[in-house]
Amino acid sequence: MIKKKLIVTLGVLALVVGTGLYVNNTQQENAAVVTESKEKSQDDLAKEKVKELNTRVANGEEKIVGQSAIFPDFSKEEAFQEADLVIKGKVDSIDKEYMEHTDIPFTDFKFNVEEYWKSDLSDEENKSIKQLIVTQDGNTQVEFNEHPLMLAGEEYVLFLKRTLDNNNQEKLVMIGGPNGKFNVHNGLIDQEVDTQSVNDESVDEFLEDSSQGEVTEAVTEIVTE
Repeated sequence: MIKKKLIVTLGVLALVVGTGLYVNNTQQENAAVVTESKEKSQDDLAKEKVKELNTRVANGEEKIVGQSAIFPDFSKEEAFQEADLVIKGKVDSIDKEYMEHTDIPFTDFKFNVEEYWKSDLSDEENKSIKQLIVTQDGNTQVEFNEHPLMLAGEEYVLFLKRTLDNNNQEKLVMIGGPNGKFNVHNGLIDQEVDTQSVNDESVDEFLEDSSQGEVTEAVTEIVTE
């Protein structure tokens, strides 16, 4: 299992058996290739199956949902400390979706910021930058059970880390996958993840607890006309 404090990068998903490959939950894809199993290792067979599956997905022959993955284990306190930005806001729309290394899915979202609770930006930037591009693991073809894609119009609190992708372009990624993304309904957090239960906390209480009392109100609240 990936250990705490693992550096957050694009491709931080290390999936089952350490191959960096996706494991399909459907019965069809889990069938063993009996005739070849004696000659090839499980790792080799897994790679071949994933390659074949990715080809079918790329050709539009199959859509994958309900993938399982192992995400870095962060508590809300650790995620707050690791974050470069902690924001609350609403998803505007999908900017783009794509694959890294041919088989690692990501989606870039246009995210309308309502409040900055932690920021490495200047005060002027906090007040003027009302929309950010935020990257999430998964896309509409390959979505993770533990980390469902954000939805347009829905409100979230995000713990974000700056990192560079394979093209040396800066990205804002969610720390620890689902540990850095929290749904908000009617001012309350209503999401429970494996490492922590935060249901029914108000946003203010949740972020004050996450900062261990260091932050008691938003650094900047975006005023929209």
